[in-house]
Amino acid sequence: WKFIINAAKTHTINSRSWLNQPLFGMNLHMHAILSNTRSLVINSPLQSFSREAKFKKLTLSYISHITTRKKMASSSVMLEDGSNPEGTDPDPPVNWSSKDDLTDVVVYGHISSPPMTKVRYHLAFAGVKYECVERNGRKQPKGFYKKIPSIKVNNRVVNDSYIIVKNLFPALYPNEKDVALEWEEKITYGLQLAMEIEAMEDPASQADLLVLVGMPKILSTVFGYFLPVGGPNRTIPKMIKNSRKKVDEKYGPLKTLHDYLRDTKNKIGDGAQSFFGSATSAGAVDVSVFATLKTYYSLPYVENAVNEANLSIWWNLMENVMPESVSQDKFN
Repeated sequence: WKFIINAAKTHTINSRSWLNQPLFGMNLHMHAILSNTRSLVINSPLQSFSREAKFKKLTLSYISHITTRKKMASSSVMLEDGSNPEGTDPDPPVNWSSKDDLTDVVVYGHISSPPMTKVRYHLAFAGVKYECVERNGRKQPKGFYKKIPSIKVNNRVVNDSYIIVKNLFPALYPNEKDVALEWEEKITYGLQLAMEIEAMEDPASQADLLVLVGMPKILSTVFGYFLPVGGPNRTIPKMIKNSRKKVDEKYGPLKTLHDYLRDTKNKIGDGAQSFFGSATSAGAVDVSVFATLKTYYSLPYVENAVNEANLSIWWNLMENVMPESVSQDKFN
């Protein structure tokens, strides 16, 4: 109490310092209270018990408001539709613990999106039925998730491929979930981004990249020099690089695609082991690596990278065990 009252007396609490706080609206309100009280302090040093009690009452009211706002803030980090923002787990948790929990599944995104392909392959490989709906995240209403993919399970929407797959692992791969999650971070924030940047900067992949996103290949011949992909430091790969640099402290500097594929190859090995951590069957990490590369595998750069990493045998095995149904998915 002495600190607050002295602050009011000396007027050390000012609008600038309080406006810089997260709950600036409430702080501004408290500043007004303190400012009004300051006139009482100037005229009288709060010797009157009634005035000091009134000031304490006002302060307690403010503390109550702050507590309420903090509780509201902790429970309102979700988007307007109740789904999660990028990089944030759903609240309340979805708690998918078995395939029986995955009913009425709809996946939203674009067919040329590597994260979208990854989610589809995990579902199909586990035998979970799903529908695909075409979505441009940028056209979503204000306050909704602006990227892809998203998934809806039994009317519950979850966004962000990493968060989606993270929550699918306990249901689809209960015995692999810990190792799978460790590698999923490397795949999502490492391998995938390295692949996209390097392929988008590769002149030889420009024409095929245009076809991949539904544009005519002739654009590469006529306007190739001016396109945002197809050369070092073009607009789109540069944006991805700059965005990734912002999280270097969390995930470490981005390595090359060759480095990530070499890590995968080292884990598989050259002996009897054919898959990641297994000699006989593909697992969660195999599916994530394969599915991430699959969409861009039609690009010369990515196919060459897989071959140079001595993963061609593994790739062919994965082609054989992955469900063909994914390539036949219809987007509504």
